[in-house]
Parts: sequence; C-alpha cells; structure tokens
Amino acid sequence: MTALLIFILILGTLKRIRKVEEDLEVSYKNLMNTHENLESAYEEITATEEELRQQYDQLIENQRKLSESEEKMQHLAYHDVLTDLPNKLDLYENAANILADSNGTAALMFVDIDNFKYINDTMGHGFGDRLIVNASERLLSIVGNQGVIYRFGGDEFIILLHSLKDKADADMMAARILAGLKEAVVIDNSLLHISSSIGISLYPDHGSDIMELVKRADIAMYKAKEAGKGNFVVFDNPLNDTFTERMNIEKLLYTAMEQNEFELFYQPQVDLALNKVTGLEALLRWNSPELGNVSPFKFIKVAEDSHLIIPLGSWVLRRACAFLKKLHEQGFGHLTMSVNISMLQLLQTDFNELVLGTLQSSGLKPGCLELEITESILIESYEHVSAKLNELRDKNIALDDFGTGYSSLSYLTHLPISTLKIDKSFIDSIPADTNHAILLEQMLMIGKRMKMCVIAEGVERSDQLTYLQEQGCDKIQGYLYSKPLAAKDMEQLLAGWETSGVAAACIEP
Repeated sequence: MTALLIFILILGTLKRIRKVEEDLEVSYKNLMNTHENLESAYEEITATEEELRQQYDQLIENQRKLSESEEKMQHLAYHDVLTDLPNKLDLYENAANILADSNGTAALMFVDIDNFKYINDTMGHGFGDRLIVNASERLLSIVGNQGVIYRFGGDEFIILLHSLKDKADADMMAARILAGLKEAVVIDNSLLHISSSIGISLYPDHGSDIMELVKRADIAMYKAKEAGKGNFVVFDNPLNDTFTERMNIEKLLYTAMEQNEFELFYQPQVDLALNKVTGLEALLRWNSPELGNVSPFKFIKVAEDSHLIIPLGSWVLRRACAFLKKLHEQGFGHLTMSVNISMLQLLQTDFNELVLGTLQSSGLKPGCLELEITESILIESYEHVSAKLNELRDKNIALDDFGTGYSSLSYLTHLPISTLKIDKSFIDSIPADTNHAILLEQMLMIGKRMKMCVIAEGVERSDQLTYLQEQGCDKIQGYLYSKPLAAKDMEQLLAGWETSGVAAACIEP
C-alpha cells in the first residue's frame, strides 16, 4: 500500500514535471517568437531610421538646390542673359545707391551702336548677338572699375561713371569708348567696322533721379546721331525742345503718306560741255498741316529710324519714274532721273526687284535712271550691297556717290559707281579756300581717271561755275541755274530751255 502510494505520488510528480516542461517549451517558443518579433521590429526601426536619414539628407539637398535656384533667378532677374551685364531692372533699383555714394558728382552715358539694325538685317541675329557680346567686352576693358556698365536693351548700353574728379572725365571716357569701339572686329571671318553714338547726362546737374538722367542722356544720344554718328553730346536744356520736335515729327509721319502730304521737287543737272539740262534729281518735300514745311534733314532720319523710309522710298521711286516718263513723252527724251536711296531700302531682299519692276511699269529704259547712294551705305555694308549694285549696273542703271566722304574714295575701285557727286560743303568756299580747292581738284582728277561723270552740287555763284569749268567738272547742280522746283514749274523751265534750241539724246551708261 505504501509502495502503491509512493508510485502514485511519483507518477503525479512526473506528470507535473512533464506539464512544467511543456509549459517551459511553450514559453520558450513564445520567447523565441517574441525575440524574432523584436528582431523584426528592430530591423523595421533601423530601416525607418535609415529612410528618415535619407529623407533628411534629400531635404537638405533640396534646400541647397532651392537656394541655388533662388540665387540664379535673382541673378537672371538683374542681369542680361546674353552679356551677363547688369540690366535695366538693376539700373533702376540699385543705381540710386551708386549715385548716393558718388561724392556728389557722377555721369550717365547712353551708348548706342550706330546702324545696328542694319547689321542684324544683313548678317542675321546670331551675328548681331556676337557683335553685342564683343562690344560689351570692349566696354568692360575700357571702363574698368571707373563705372558700372548695364545692357539697357538691344544695342544700347548705360554706363554709370561714379566719383568723377572733374566733369571733363566724362568727356575723356566718351572719347576712349568711341575710339575703342571703332577698332575692327572679326566675327565669323567677316571684318567689320562699327561706330557708336553717346549721350551724356551729369549728376546732379541734369537730374537727381536715375530715370530723369537716362531720359536726358537718351536725348543727347539722338543729338549725337544727328550730328553725324560716331560722336558724343552732353545734354543741355535746349535739347529737350529738339527731342520733343523729333517725337512730334515721328507721330505725324505715320499719317503723312495717307493724307498725301508729300511732294517731289526736281532740281536740274546741267552738262557744262553742252550747257544743257541733261538730268534731274528728285527731292522729297513734306508740307505738314501742323508743322508747315519740314526740312528733309529733320524728317528723313526719323523716317529711317522708324522704317517708314521703306514705303516712302518706294513711293518716291514710282513718282519720279512716272514724272520722267511724262517728260519723255513731251519731247525731253534726253533727260535722266536721279533718285536718292536709303541704306535701309537697299538692304531689303527685294530691292532690285522693286527697281526693275518700277522701271518696267513706268515704261522707262534702265539707262535713264540713276540711283544716288550715300557713302555710309557702302562703308557699313560693302560686302552685302556690292552684289546688288553689280546686278543693277549690269542692267544699265547708273549709281552715284559720294557726298562728303573723300576719305572713302578707295571704295570706288571696288564698286560699280559711274558718277561721282561732290557735296556742297566742298563747293561753298571755292575758289577762295586754297585747301578746299586742292582737295576738290584731287577729287575731280580721281573721277576723271576712273572715267566717271563728276557732278558738283550746291553751285550758287558764277565764280564757282568758272572754277569748276576750268577744272573740267562734267555737270553742276545748284541755285545758280535753278532751285528745286515742283513738277509743273519744272515742265515750264524745260520748255523754256527747249525753245532756245536744246536737244540731246538719253545716254546709256
């Protein structure tokens, strides 16, 4: 009994031990599961921490890029994309600080490249952009730390000279800039000579506000262009009136053609050997209801700047050819017609077609038309107009030159010029002015040796006529024979010459 009891007790103990072992096994498994869960949780926590670190690093990088982007946007907002110079916005927002620190004296220079739009039309905008970059680099090298250079727009630059010791410093800087920009530049294997015009306003003499200084320097710059380009002009108060007049002319020009306010006058060209009128020059006149008779010296330049010269020039060509045809039908078949051509007209791709089409529609022979081309066209766009001029020459259309450009007579050896026209400025002081007389004799000699017809403009006195005859000048034009006349008056003048027995043939070039 005792043994049985002991066995039962031992069996119960074994069961409890087994139960404890099972419980321990379950606990162990649970513990292992918990450990695995903890390891998984740790791995997840570690992965999350790494992701958060990466996200933090990305956030820092994004902030850096954003800061750089803001700096770039700020730079782009205040700098020109092409030249990287400060732009107009920078000028208007920050120049006041420069003026305030200028020790009381500063100068604003408005620099404009002469005839830049013609270069763009001829060479293309890519070429023009490279020219602007070249000009900006030259300006930086010339001005140095004496001022700040802004690209104002297009071909315009503003230079703010600060802390001037003397107002004459601005003049000296302007002269250096004009000389520096005149130096030849090679772009795309093309050699180019450019010039610039500069207007200057002084601080505080001409204004304390930057916009006022810019406006007045701009006015002075236009005056420099009117003076012949390649010059600088310092603003003075009377220029305000000139600028206002120019703006008024430009406004009224737009309606002048529509209102039929233009008229052609004609001045005879007299052959000295024959003592007869053999040609006419067509001269444009404008009688404005608001302004009265406006000088061509005032409105032609404005018409060119506004490109109105293109339709206006076409009208002149058609009108002059129609009048010449009428004169031929009246028995004056010996007469030729000279028509002035603007540089902007000549650079149009269809210019030659316009000339030839006008001749055909009017019924004129090409040999009776002469195109008068200014020296500046040939100097500034020689390579690009020579082909057109040769084509016109081949059609027997005469071309004349050169005005006041004696220094550029070398171009005559390369271009199909058949007539050399000597400007009135060379005629005014002869024969009394020995220097002018010598210069004129040399021009006449060159024209003769190159077998050109030489015409002297602006002959007003008999002593001038006598001198020109002695020197062998071919033709003269001026008030000594006749001032420019309206079409009806010119017909009457020619009729008077006809009654005196004048007769000649229209000479083909």
